[in-house]
Amino acid sequence: MTELLIFSFLAGAVLGQRFRVLILLPVTLFLVLTVLPVGLMTSLGFLEGLKAAAFAAIALQAGYLFGSAARFGLAAARTARVFPRPVRTAR
Repeated sequence: MTELLIFSFLAGAVLGQRFRVLILLPVTLFLVLTVLPVGLMTSLGFLEGLKAAAFAAIALQAGYLFGSAARFGLAAARTARVFPRPVRTAR
């Protein structure tokens, strides 16, 4: 389950770099629809698979928040470099 959480976090970070927040709805639906059958195939049981899907969805959203914050942080650093502050000189 740890691998699934790490993968969900990294996928969310990539999505946060490139897309708006509405991308989380179809990706989360796809995640749930794939994690539940895989959980049943690996004999986790339905409740364990549901718990894994819920944690993966939370990790996906946390990764999206991290990726979005990184995108805005990089844009702010780039803006400060492009538009330097004027230097006041003593007269």
